Amino acid sequence: MGQLGGHGATLHRVTITGTARNTDGKPLKDADIYVASRGWIIPGDFDQLRGHTRSDENGHYELKDVQLFVINNRDPHSRPDESDFIVFGTKENYGLTWHPARNYRPAARPEEIDGRDRNSHAARNAFYQNEPIVIDLQFDAPAKLRGVITDKQGHPLANAKVQLGHVDDQRNPSGRGTGSCRYLKQENTYTNQIDSFINFSVVPSSVRETYTDAQGRYEFTQLRRDTSYAANIDPGLEFAPWQFTLMTADRARTSRDTVATGYDGEFNHQFTAPRDVTVHVVQSDSGRPLSNVMVTAHHIGGVLRGGIQARTDSQGKAQLSLIPDEYKLVAEPTPDQPFLYLSQQYFVPKRKDSAKNDTPNVTMKLNPSAIVKLKAINAKTGAPIPGVRFNYETYDSGEQIPVSTQTVYVDYPFTNEAGEIQAFMEPGTRRFVVAEPFSLSQADGSRSERVKLTAGQVTEVTVKLTPAEFLPTHLVASEMQPRKNSLYTPEIQKKWHIQSELLRLTPLRITTRKASIYRESVDTENLLKDLRALDPYEVPDIKALLSRYHSGETDWSKQVLTAHGTIKHEARYTNTDSKHPHYFNLSGQPLPSITSMTDGWKTIHHQSMSNQARINLSRKGKIHFHVESPYDLCEWPSLRNRIPAPPNSKKPEADIRREGQRIFYSGESEKTVYRRVLDEETGFIFETFHGSPSHQFEQVKLSFAPKALANGLVLPGMHINWKTYQGKLQHLEATLIEKAEILSPVPADAFSIALPAGVEIVDSRHLPDNISYIAGNHASKKILYGPVSDFAAYLQRNPYYSHEMETEPQFGRHAPALEPAQWLTAEGKSAAPNLKGKVALVQFWGSRSANSLDQLPEMKAAYKKYEDQPVVLIGLHDSYSSTSQLQAVAEEQGLKYTLAIDQRPDEAGWFGKTMQQFRIRALPQMAVIDQQGDLVYIGNQAEALRTMDRLLKTGEQK
Repeated sequence: MGQLGGHGATLHRVTITGTARNTDGKPLKDADIYVASRGWIIPGDFDQLRGHTRSDENGHYELKDVQLFVINNRDPHSRPDESDFIVFGTKENYGLTWHPARNYRPAARPEEIDGRDRNSHAARNAFYQNEPIVIDLQFDAPAKLRGVITDKQGHPLANAKVQLGHVDDQRNPSGRGTGSCRYLKQENTYTNQIDSFINFSVVPSSVRETYTDAQGRYEFTQLRRDTSYAANIDPGLEFAPWQFTLMTADRARTSRDTVATGYDGEFNHQFTAPRDVTVHVVQSDSGRPLSNVMVTAHHIGGVLRGGIQARTDSQGKAQLSLIPDEYKLVAEPTPDQPFLYLSQQYFVPKRKDSAKNDTPNVTMKLNPSAIVKLKAINAKTGAPIPGVRFNYETYDSGEQIPVSTQTVYVDYPFTNEAGEIQAFMEPGTRRFVVAEPFSLSQADGSRSERVKLTAGQVTEVTVKLTPAEFLPTHLVASEMQPRKNSLYTPEIQKKWHIQSELLRLTPLRITTRKASIYRESVDTENLLKDLRALDPYEVPDIKALLSRYHSGETDWSKQVLTAHGTIKHEARYTNTDSKHPHYFNLSGQPLPSITSMTDGWKTIHHQSMSNQARINLSRKGKIHFHVESPYDLCEWPSLRNRIPAPPNSKKPEADIRREGQRIFYSGESEKTVYRRVLDEETGFIFETFHGSPSHQFEQVKLSFAPKALANGLVLPGMHINWKTYQGKLQHLEATLIEKAEILSPVPADAFSIALPAGVEIVDSRHLPDNISYIAGNHASKKILYGPVSDFAAYLQRNPYYSHEMETEPQFGRHAPALEPAQWLTAEGKSAAPNLKGKVALVQFWGSRSANSLDQLPEMKAAYKKYEDQPVVLIGLHDSYSSTSQLQAVAEEQGLKYTLAIDQRPDEAGWFGKTMQQFRIRALPQMAVIDQQGDLVYIGNQAEALRTMDRLLKTGEQK
């Protein structure tokens, strides 16, 4: 069965026999006998119920050829391979019974069991291979339970679900649920533990679950006596279900959430009924109704599932059904409505007996948004620049926030062919900053002046961009130059680059069918031979090929990939061919089993099975959830390379041959074997192969059936890749592209992650870089009481408070102190420079950073330019250098301005203590401090120099 969390898993056939008797020792005929696997690792789609039979007239039963689930442990010396299983039975007029859980170990019984072994009792009582497995069951008289479920007005609640032992999870009602069932009279003599029936969901539902009739009555007739059950009563989605513990025993003292009913008990319960509430959504200035606005009620006290969300009609009214209590009402206008997202508190009053039909009303007034028209143009030609994405800064914060077209979703818009973006935003003062692409974010004019946005008014902001002169030529050239000494012709390189640019700039949504195989047995050698023999211009029957060379089952699931620039969104769905979806939103639409989104810095992720959402920052170049995208299915090498190849590099040696339209490149050295196959006309790469002659490793990427989209972008119809090490498969992925769309325009919710009510949000943004993510117990956790349309937008509205975030340097406030370990110049150690009344330019750099070294010529030019002005230039080196080493670099490079070596940081993961205070996460970076000692800017060199010029000019005028 493959790998489970690093553990192997197999199925073993056994036969289990025994006798069913009552408490008087008489055999019982026609008792239903079941066996179920249970364990601490079980696949989500594994049927734990493994067998069923009935006892004969002598009470004897036989469960023949039962396949038990055996976990193959990593270290058989500390814990052997074993299967936990439980045998249980039901019979009319008797209570449910079970035998304490036992173990099966597919090995010979050891000759001697070490008494000092803490698991020796389990070893003595385990069944071993080729030993008879005999388990008898004793049936007792049943415990019975009945009751009536009503609301507090005395009305019976029909069709209310009553569950015992295994109950729905309030946080995730569409999931697998949870449970507890313990026999109270004895401990498990086989494990010295309480006798618990852990996987109680395998018990027939007729024993553990029922529904109330039209009079609100329910009844259980086959419960086990002296047993504690997790219990749940759920009258419907618009009610708050009640979960408690029920005991079929007599107890003198019980708590509020524990009910003891004895052997023949009655338990009744009353629920608070929901009330119809009318929410009227209007424009704040005119009072006119707004239709099609989504209204959601977030319960302050807990998770509700139904009656909490509706859209307004033509009169601006939304009808909700809410239990009397406190709520946070949220109104979300549609993306084309120029109004702001609104949240307000509301208390639903209790129903008065004298006014049974009254309906509470509440009005929500939506404020008009400010309308911003952003335009990016070439400063020299005036031509519009498409494909530009913007962030914005508020008046009192230098934190950059993505621009969105509206306030409900974070949609990361790019300028269109006219170089424009229209956005509905909160009124206030904003500065707009180019976020993508890299070359333009570094360009002259990439930061606008501060602009005041007024509600209900249109503000036009034109950003005139001139590529910065300091940037290396290969980053700003209008046409990337093919690499000399390349194995591939300039024509092929240009075709590749054009396709890579199309792939990067095109907003894409791709629907796929994907299969993943991890560490299983696959004959990749013959699979590769067969794939190479096929027509690469046609989609192969990959399912048939995998079934030929893979002995296990291959599960194909749906995947939807969306990408634009650095924004990536992935939605994975369960295989609907083999099983029905488990997870749905409030509208009844199936939710993906896993949804992930990244903007390159922050990754957000929701897993439906656990109903958990996580937020992680990319730290030290690592991400915690890889978000797949169309880029993973295409191999289009780009000429955008920040570190160009050395000019004296030699052209690689390779054998080159042609076969029709295809060109084959192959080469071999002592350590590696290489092969690449491409289409001569388009440059499409059919195969890239790397391996070692000794078969130590192999990495294969194969693409088939190239097809051009409307804009000329070429995508494969199928992609397969795998890696092997020492002849063993590490990972194989096969992807069939069913549909490829160019998103024009890009929907506002294209990159959103919708969260249902009850999600546990695990927020790791505040954690330091050196935190152990294995423990995971330091992350902030909270439960979401209502559904959220977009997780990213929710995070912007609900920032996590922490000491680290509080101490983020803020523009316009006093700069963090410059306290390095050592001040020096090229001549030697020196005193700290006097910054009073001067503009300070601080370069955070490191001599081991190639980009830092590339920046030194501009720093030397800046030193000459500002030599006679009230300016201090400081090159603050990271803490990983000595005085002599930095002096040597200063002499070699001719650096005459002030230098410094930073102190070692307080926390691991930072370049130095001062850089930690400035929150510098990458080198090089620049900071500008004004004449009053306030921090004015942190970022790239070009904007830092422009900021200095502006400060000096302002100082002269004063």
